[in-house]
Amino acid sequence: MFSNRLNAAIRTRVVEPKKEKKWLHLFPEHPSDFSVVMPLKQVFFHSSFSVVQKFISQGIDGGASVSGIYDNVVVHLPQSKRLAQHLVFLASEFAPQGVVYVDGAKTQGVESIMKAVRKLVPLEGQVSGRHGRLFWFMAKEVFAPWDASAAKEIDGGFKTRAGTFSSEHVDPGSELLAKSLPNDLSGVAADLGAGWGYLSHCLLKSFALISIDLVEVDLIALDCAKINCNDKRARFHWRDIQTWFAPKVYDHVVMNPPFHAGRQKELELGRVFIKKASTILKKKGKLWMVANRHLPYEETLS
Repeated sequence: MFSNRLNAAIRTRVVEPKKEKKWLHLFPEHPSDFSVVMPLKQVFFHSSFSVVQKFISQGIDGGASVSGIYDNVVVHLPQSKRLAQHLVFLASEFAPQGVVYVDGAKTQGVESIMKAVRKLVPLEGQVSGRHGRLFWFMAKEVFAPWDASAAKEIDGGFKTRAGTFSSEHVDPGSELLAKSLPNDLSGVAADLGAGWGYLSHCLLKSFALISIDLVEVDLIALDCAKINCNDKRARFHWRDIQTWFAPKVYDHVVMNPPFHAGRQKELELGRVFIKKASTILKKKGKLWMVANRHLPYEETLS
């Protein structure tokens, strides 16, 4: 974890945080990420609604937008390599005269990111531990090629951004579901975990559809959905499915629930999606869902 590795760097005196320094955290995941320098001025940036709400509830400043100049910026590596590179670019922009720290587990690709950074700037130091690595360097204006702020066009003319689910192509599961849907769906619909809007885009081809609510926890993905579903019938909600209050009941709910390698946490999230659908559908409403066949959702669906 970042806090353990930064503590190790402080103990060996290769890092000496000062009280007047301002810190920015890009994509932190755990409250402990702020614990080492808690007395200092700290701000966070994250695109996940649930993460933003978690940290704000604990009195930590930040959100899905951030501005200003900082002395230190910490990049907490996400799984997406493109997004990780983009965050390194942003870090250098936010700390033009400061220090950029990059921290992550080996499974998050920290070694390859470090090698890529080292080709562009000299490293000031590094520490390893807890199956991960923390390294840091003085910010320089050499990371412009890593800027992924602009939406990228993929097959089908859809616009996506780095870090969104299936950002390089249409997800095969979502494509299978779209092909299975009737082309004359009517009434009102909800797309739970809408991502960058592929399923909603397909539903909006039906002129009989009155409206569709797209609910997505990741603001980056939702901003892409606004481009891909540029239709007055589409309404966009940056919310966590688990706490979202539906404004109405629906004739149809579509979804491709998130999961990752069958981990229990993500499996439970899929079940939460199913249970949410059951509470927001009309008495004769229909759920249209796709999931990998090995995922044990049958009991919940029943």
